[in-house]
Amino acid sequence: MKGFEAIPELLRRGSATTVFAVLGNSNVQWIGAGVESGALRLIKTWHEDTAVSAAAAFSRVTGALGVCGASRGPGFANSINPLISAVHYHLPLLLIVGESPSTTDNTWQNVDQRALTQTIGAGFHHAATGDELEARFWAAIAAVQWTGSPQVLSIGDAVPMSDVVLTGRSAVRTADGTPDPDRVRAAVDALASAQRPLILAGQGALLDDCRPDLERLAELSGARLGTTINVNRFFSGHPYDVGLVGQSAPAITKALVGDTDVLLGVGASLNPRTLDGGNLFRSATIIQCEVDALRERRASSASLHLVGRARDSVRALIAEWEARGLRGRPMQGAAPPTFDQLSEAIAGADTGHDPARGLDLRQLYRTVSERLPADRIVVTDAGRSRATMAAMVDARDARSWIDSQGWGSVGLGLGFAIGAAAAAPGRRVVLFSGDVGFMMSSHDLDAMRLNGLDLTIIVRNDQQYGAELKYLAAAGLPPDIARQTLPDVPALARALGGDGVVIRDLSELRDEHLDRPGLFLIDARIDPDVDWRTALDTATL
Repeated sequence: MKGFEAIPELLRRGSATTVFAVLGNSNVQWIGAGVESGALRLIKTWHEDTAVSAAAAFSRVTGALGVCGASRGPGFANSINPLISAVHYHLPLLLIVGESPSTTDNTWQNVDQRALTQTIGAGFHHAATGDELEARFWAAIAAVQWTGSPQVLSIGDAVPMSDVVLTGRSAVRTADGTPDPDRVRAAVDALASAQRPLILAGQGALLDDCRPDLERLAELSGARLGTTINVNRFFSGHPYDVGLVGQSAPAITKALVGDTDVLLGVGASLNPRTLDGGNLFRSATIIQCEVDALRERRASSASLHLVGRARDSVRALIAEWEARGLRGRPMQGAAPPTFDQLSEAIAGADTGHDPARGLDLRQLYRTVSERLPADRIVVTDAGRSRATMAAMVDARDARSWIDSQGWGSVGLGLGFAIGAAAAAPGRRVVLFSGDVGFMMSSHDLDAMRLNGLDLTIIVRNDQQYGAELKYLAAAGLPPDIARQTLPDVPALARALGGDGVVIRDLSELRDEHLDRPGLFLIDARIDPDVDWRTALDTATL
C-alpha cells in the first residue's frame, strides 16, 4: 500500500478511528483514504486549534487516544496554543502533521516544527521515509501511553506516495511502571502513622483508571480524598471526598484540608496552583507519585517520590499495607461536606449582587445543574466567571466534567465541547463560556452543522473583560476600555442552523433550552459588578 493508505490503517490497528482536522495539502490524502475505506471518522473544524482541543476532549471522555491532523507550517502553528494546554493538563493525543521545513517542496510555509514541539514540552517523532513510518507511529503511541502527554508525528514529504509494507508490530510500554520497594515501604510507614492523611488525585490517576484502587487505599489508611481541577468530580459520591483542592477550591475546603499531615499526590504535578501558592500543606509530609523520572517535579518540598504508573504504585501501597497485617482505619479528620451542602453555602455568601444589574451566576449554575440529565457532560472555558462553577455544577465522574483552561488560555472551551459531543452522541453536552472566550472561538460554532453534533452553550456574559478591570483600577484608569458587548447571539445561532435566547432572569430559562438538538446558544446576562470569587472565599457552612 501507499503511505497515505498506511497512516489510516495504522490508526485503525491502534483503535484510533476518529480524527479531528482542518484539511490541507499535507494531510488531505491520508484523511481522504481513511474516510473512503471506512477506517476513519472525520470531524471537520474550521481551525486547527479547535481540532486539537476537540481531540483532547475526545480522549478525556472516552479514555481512547485522541487524534488530530494539521497541515505543515501555518496549520501546525495554529495548533501550538492547545498543544501547550494539553501538555500542562497531560491530555493524551496524537497530532499528525506534514513535514516542515519541507525537504522536497518549494514552499514558503516552513517552520522548525521539531524545535517548537520540544520547546512546549510535547513529544516529537519524524518518519522521513515510508520504511520508517510504522516504527515512528508506534513509538509515538507508546510515548502517549507512558507519559499521558501529547505527541506530534511528522510525516516526511516522500512518505504519502511511498510503497509501505506493514509488519503488524504494535505499541509496547517503554518502561516498568512499578515503584521502588524501599520507597513503597517508606510511603506506607508515613500513611500508617498519619493522623489526618489526604490522597490527592490528578490526571495520571484518571489516565490509569485507578479510582477503585485509590478508594481502597483510602479505606485502609483512613485518608480523605481530593482532586486537582483537571479531574474535578473524580471521587464523585464517595463519603471521603472533599472535592476540589487547590487555588480554585472554596475556603471551606482549604480549611478542612489545612490540618493534613501526610499528602499522597497520585498522578498530580503538585504545581503552585494545586498547592495554593504554597499556602496549603506547608507542614505536611508530601509523597508524590510520578510516572516520569525525568519530568520536572513541581512539588520541590516533596519528602518522598514514587516513580511509577499511578495504578501500579497504588496497588503496591495496598499490597504492602496488607502484607504487614495492618487493619483498615475509619476516616481520619473531620468529615467533608456533601456537594449539595458546599453548593448551598457558596450560593448563600454575600457578594453584593444586585438583580437589577443582571443574573446571579451562582443561581444560574445551581438551576442548570438541577435541570440537566444525570449523564450530562459539562465543559468550561477559562475566565473569572468560572470561579464557583467547579463547586456548583455537578457531573457523575471526572470524564464528564472537563476544564479546558490548561495554562490559563481563554477560548479553548468550544473545541473541548465539540470533542465531547463527538465522543458521546446521545449525551447532553453543555459548555459554559465567558463572553470573551465565546467570541474568540466562534469561528467553529459551525462544527455542529458540519458534523451533526448537539451542543448547548451558556455564555456567561458580563459584557466586559472582567478579569482585567482590577489592573485598570490599580493604574487609576477608567474601565471603559474593558467594556465590550456581544453581537446578537440568537441571530448568530440561527445563521449557523441553530437557535438561541437571551436571558436576564432565571424565569426565562426553560427546560427545552437545555435539551435542544443541534446548536443552541444561551446569552446569560450576569451581574458585571460582582467578583464571584468572593463567594468561594467567604462562604461558611
